[in-house]
Amino acid sequence: MLRWAVLFNLAKAFRLGLPVPVGRLVRVFKLNSSLTYRFLSELEAEDMVERVGRGLWVLRDTAKARALAEYVLELRPDSPFEYWASMVPEVYYYIPDPPFKEWLGFPERYLVIVDKMLKDRINPPEEYTVIYTGMRGRSWSYDRSRGYSRGDPEQSVADILSYDPNWPIEVDLYWNMDRLDMDDVARRCTTLGLRRLSTFLSFLALVSNPLPAKITFNYLALLDSEILWKNLSYYTNIVYANGVADKWGI
Repeated sequence: MLRWAVLFNLAKAFRLGLPVPVGRLVRVFKLNSSLTYRFLSELEAEDMVERVGRGLWVLRDTAKARALAEYVLELRPDSPFEYWASMVPEVYYYIPDPPFKEWLGFPERYLVIVDKMLKDRINPPEEYTVIYTGMRGRSWSYDRSRGYSRGDPEQSVADILSYDPNWPIEVDLYWNMDRLDMDDVARRCTTLGLRRLSTFLSFLALVSNPLPAKITFNYLALLDSEILWKNLSYYTNIVYANGVADKWGI
């Protein structure tokens, strides 16, 4: 896994003219840092790679290195997101993908979070909503069984709240709130995402069972009346379908 992950990301980054940040590579693929740097040193001794900055490595532009890159790229696993799996290094993107989905169907357009360094370097298909942004502080990892970089649970929920108004994430939250660190979700949201989250939590606190005690941030103070009135019937339907609305006389 280690050798493949290093070479695979170096090969894709080479085609985009970008270095691979090794610290990020270690984190995303859950690699051993010492062994990763040892492998890079072996490749460097063979004139296959070079260090271009602190923690930044690139594939050298030689016939031998290019041949290795083409070979490694042919070994990529199957993925439902073929463009990203074949074109973009896993250290530079992830797909917000919560581990639960309580509604039928698929998103109209999949959300993808991409390092702002890649803007104007890639040309994603139209079925994706791409958010170019800084990646510092974001939490994601490579899912080899699925063949793509996947946002960790709290990060994925925060991104959907922040950037995808068409994904009914509130349904997922209603059923799975006790499986999430809601304070962490709140910390990872944009200002808009935090208002969206807080408004839904405030509604639930008024009409449903007590919310999990682990939620400590003051969501009531962040309730957005415009979001509430716009989504009131939607929120009501979420709890009505589960027998809560009758109990509380909604």
